[in-house]
Amino acid sequence: MKKKKKGKIKRILISLFIIAVLVLFAIIYLLPMVTDAFTRTTVVKYGNIQIVDRVTCYFVRDEMVYNASDSGIIQYYFEEGELVRKGSKIIELFPSATSYIAMDNRLVSYYVDGCEEIFTPDAMRTLNKEVIENLQIEVSNIKRDSAIAGEPLYKAVDNSLWHVIFWVESDKVLKYTKGDTIYLNLPLGQVKGRTIEIIDNKGSWLIIAEFKCYYQELAKLRKIDAEIITADHEGLLISNKSITTKDGKPGVFVKDISGEFVFTPVSVITSDGEYSLVESSFYYDEDEDKNVRIKTVNAYDEILSNPERE
Repeated sequence: MKKKKKGKIKRILISLFIIAVLVLFAIIYLLPMVTDAFTRTTVVKYGNIQIVDRVTCYFVRDEMVYNASDSGIIQYYFEEGELVRKGSKIIELFPSATSYIAMDNRLVSYYVDGCEEIFTPDAMRTLNKEVIENLQIEVSNIKRDSAIAGEPLYKAVDNSLWHVIFWVESDKVLKYTKGDTIYLNLPLGQVKGRTIEIIDNKGSWLIIAEFKCYYQELAKLRKIDAEIITADHEGLLISNKSITTKDGKPGVFVKDISGEFVFTPVSVITSDGEYSLVESSFYYDEDEDKNVRIKTVNAYDEILSNPERE
């Protein structure tokens, strides 16, 4: 009986030892794996952010409409949008044989809207938002076989320098900086320009941008809803949900070689409200009038996706 009892106790002790080993194994190896499974992380990668604004644009050009001095049959020598050299014959009227000669190197256009004297480079800084928005702008093609004296024949447009104006509210004006490059997305492609004026216009802000590039349908455009890209930055792209603060400084929690998540400060370049671009490897910050080099995130760092929930 004693031998059987001792054998039973021995088996129990062995079983307890095996259970203890299994528990210890689970604590050491399985628990971190389970914990990591519930810890949502993302890998930092390079990307870009465009700051985009959608506005109603009005086109301002140095342009001149020429009217018929006599009635007659029209003879055209240039097509819509062609560049006419100074001294070239643009139109001729018959039977009076009245010729219209280009005074400068300009584009010729047969589209008019009656607003040519409103949207001028000299007047664009004083235009009133409410007045402009209430204009009934209709662009008409005036190319035809004959004309009556006093009717418009064509207009000559300076395509070497033209402007776009638009109004934005106070919450969007910070997107624009005088002198900065912008990109305007138009139906036939994107054009590059720069912001030259930001004017307080009784609660709204008048933005004036200048362009020095060719656009095929420039002479036809007066008013259009378009996208404007005010900034295009590249850097490390991080979700704003991953960014938290510690001691008043923004940062993320980066997983180190031991598996621990360590707060790492970041320097935000720009943000679109959902994602932020941040500096890579290191950045400089002021501390007691000195520039201090601060270590920050790197590409392919693993960070907490949402530290506020962890």
